[in-house]
Amino acid sequence: MTVRRRRSTRSAGVTLELVVLEYLRELADRQDRDRSFCINQIVREHAERHGRPLPSGCPSQVHSESQEG
Repeated sequence: MTVRRRRSTRSAGVTLELVVLEYLRELADRQDRDRSFCINQIVREHAERHGRPLPSGCPSQVHSESQEG
């Protein structure tokens, strides 16, 4: 059985320029993702380029199998 845990997230209110918001909407539509996913990816890529790779916000999946039998 696979148990999935929730992502470690927090809401953060930010003010974006209209052109940035439009770009994010278009990017999210093209990738079939939401804007938050796109923002997270952009920040992760930026951090990695500057020597600070960020750990995943998704806990690894836990696989548990019955030891009986």
